[in-house]
Amino acid sequence: MFKKRISDNLLKKAEYYSDRFENEKAISYLDKLLIIDGNNIDGWLLKGLCHAFLFQKEESFRCFDKALKLDSNNLNVHLKKGVACYHMGEYELAIDSFNQIIEHIPDETFSLNKIGSCYLYLEKYDLALSYFNKVLEIDSEDSDALLNMGLYYNDLEMYDDALIYLDKCIEIQPNDGAALLQMANISKNKQDYHNALRYVNLALGQNPNDLMLQLTKNLLLSNIGEFEESVKGFKSISLEGIDNYGLISMYYIYYGQALQTMGKNDDALGLYDEYLTEYDRFPKDGIIAERDKVLGQMH
Repeated sequence: MFKKRISDNLLKKAEYYSDRFENEKAISYLDKLLIIDGNNIDGWLLKGLCHAFLFQKEESFRCFDKALKLDSNNLNVHLKKGVACYHMGEYELAIDSFNQIIEHIPDETFSLNKIGSCYLYLEKYDLALSYFNKVLEIDSEDSDALLNMGLYYNDLEMYDDALIYLDKCIEIQPNDGAALLQMANISKNKQDYHNALRYVNLALGQNPNDLMLQLTKNLLLSNIGEFEESVKGFKSISLEGIDNYGLISMYYIYYGQALQTMGKNDDALGLYDEYLTEYDRFPKDGIIAERDKVLGQMH
């Protein structure tokens, strides 16, 4: 009983830091937990996810292998491994994991949505659409599927069709921050920056601490010529303690794009170089592409 109480407390602390994107700190508690109880599946699963958010693929896969050895029939293991692979950009592996769920629960909408999202990232649009439609056949008001349909049509630059699904998503869930953010992205793609900013502010009204919303707002401020407010907004964001590679890379990409909009190409290059030096273990393709774009404009 005493051992279980300690294990539960360590897991709760790890979950707390993981929710705050402080994955290394979460892992420190999980390591203590797994010394005490090496057969704790929840501990191995969360550790695998934390390593995935740090883009530490080998460590992540090792954790899920351990969990599968403990209980290969546990569907939650396959589910969490699918989520981890999805976040690491291993979309084919993610599809394999989510299909393990579908084999047992054919109408499990979370996994169906995720498989569709994987195919969307792989640019296999027909397959993506088939999975999103499958979810909507199960539940015509599934907000994730409606959002994904918006993403699907946005990728195809069919913005009016995308807005139909996103409007329905917001009609069902007025405070859906992800849908509002996507509405903002579509308005941004159409160069309707003021309307995009309106959607972001609506979303921030519901979740003022959402980092992705804050980044998008600061980028949009640069698009409408509010340069001082844009820079002030980016500088006010602290990355201290945050080690989620996706959020960190988006901070540098959006801040760099804002600086480019202001004509500060040298500053943008310096920012991209900072990322490449400070976060060498994280994916670099997006940053390098932005850096090359700036260099192309300067020559």
